[in-house]
Amino acid sequence: MKKHFYPKNFSFLLIGILLSAFAIETNINFVKANPSPSIVAQTTNDEKIRVAVLDFDYSAVSNPTWLSYFNGGAKGVSDMIVNQLVETGKYRVIERSRLDAILAEQNLGASGRVDASTAAEIGRLLGVEMVVIGSVTQFDIEKRGSNFGLFGVSVGNESSEAYVTLNSRIVNTNTGEILMTAEGKGVANQSDDNVRVFTIGGGTSTSNETKLLTVATQEAVKGIVSKMSENEAKLAAVPKVLPNIDAVVADVSGGTVVLNKGSQDGYRTGMKVSIERVGKEIKDPETGKVIRRLTTAIGVVELYDVDTSSSLGKIISGNGFKVGDVATPKE
Repeated sequence: MKKHFYPKNFSFLLIGILLSAFAIETNINFVKANPSPSIVAQTTNDEKIRVAVLDFDYSAVSNPTWLSYFNGGAKGVSDMIVNQLVETGKYRVIERSRLDAILAEQNLGASGRVDASTAAEIGRLLGVEMVVIGSVTQFDIEKRGSNFGLFGVSVGNESSEAYVTLNSRIVNTNTGEILMTAEGKGVANQSDDNVRVFTIGGGTSTSNETKLLTVATQEAVKGIVSKMSENEAKLAAVPKVLPNIDAVVADVSGGTVVLNKGSQDGYRTGMKVSIERVGKEIKDPETGKVIRRLTTAIGVVELYDVDTSSSLGKIISGNGFKVGDVATPKE
């Protein structure tokens, strides 16, 4: 009798089809499980610690001249701290333009001579949980070596070392309490054989003071940011600050309200705002400036989607919302 092998072949074929189908289904499920990039980004941003960095005070530096060799001077130091904090991915740092605007409004200079209480006040105006303040206590370059001149050419061996020390304080804007202090130190050296050709009016050196000071400052800043990372749990536990800037209702559609303020003003998902209608504005008779607004409560909205400059909220109480109503952060 002739034997037939097709049942066995058919079994292998069936197994192959089932495995392929399983792989496809698994793949489909995996894709569905991934949330959209915009949702992931928004969640991450809301979890970041909001912080502002004020310019460091440099009045204690023995030779302030060296600051002129560093890009941006004392302001450059704070900018470097901002950059390294952003690079960690754990902080939302306020832009310098907004910080400068607040300092100007409060008649405060950017010299860094700000105490913890004033820093906390500035931080609340910016809607951040903490403010980094501090001072540059060392910013020097030491040179050692010898040289001799021959036919207008100075030849020698010179060693240059840059020393930078920064002292920082991280202030809780809710209470004005100093959460932690951190000192950062950096040293950069350059030792090389160099040739300097004297010209009329003086000489030039191939030793790059700017580069040395930059490298040393980077190391000092790295030390501060590293110590902040070590205290990450403590810093993250600081309660969120409510923005002190009211928003305005830009659109109302069904149960959704759109506000004209977003994350750059401290608004975040989960925040509740009180929607109020302005009934009367009272102006100062001397200046014409509005000194008080009399409002009527309309309802409460909870924010569920926030981008840089706008927020979407769902109505949880009240009705009759209109474009132009004022939204005041409550919790």
